[in-house]
Amino acid sequence: MGTRAGTLRTRIKTFKRRHPMRSAALFLGLVGAAYAVTAAALAAAGAVPTAPVIAGLDVDNYYAYQILFILPLVYAVWVLTSGVLLALGTRGCHRSQVLVAAARAWGGPLLLAWTPSAVQAAFAALGMGQAEWVGILSDPGFWQTLYIGVYAAAAVWAVVRFVLAARGIHKKSWLVAILTGLAAAAVAVGIFVLFVR
Repeated sequence: MGTRAGTLRTRIKTFKRRHPMRSAALFLGLVGAAYAVTAAALAAAGAVPTAPVIAGLDVDNYYAYQILFILPLVYAVWVLTSGVLLALGTRGCHRSQVLVAAARAWGGPLLLAWTPSAVQAAFAALGMGQAEWVGILSDPGFWQTLYIGVYAAAAVWAVVRFVLAARGIHKKSWLVAILTGLAAAAVAVGIFVLFVR
């Protein structure tokens, strides 16, 4: 058994080394799929978003819509943030390297930001009503702080990751890397706040 596990780890490392773009796209796809599964569970439980949604979208069916748009949204943000990094980057940087760096910068924080909705979906599947969930998070205290803190940590992590990704492009100037990373992170975080509940 140990030999098979070692062989599998070796194959995964080889795949990542030879196909970094495929690996990055697969990782983002899995994160998007996690959001879709969570949205499906929340839709089945009859949950509605606790934060305002974009005008024109039906609140009662929001999670059903999210099942459909979340994966394209994840990939669209990946392309847009890569475009920001490339547009503000220096000549000579390879597009594939920027795409991989943007996927890594976006995927980790996106996965962290998924955890509150995953917890909500798990409780909803176990029978907790939305009123009870909202009641727990409405009272100032530990749970509300933890809930907000996870999203804040994800946003800060996205900024740090995008700045580091930009630093890989702007090797000569930390200032340009920071500004470019902040611009890419603003796109990612802004779109997330606008569309994802």
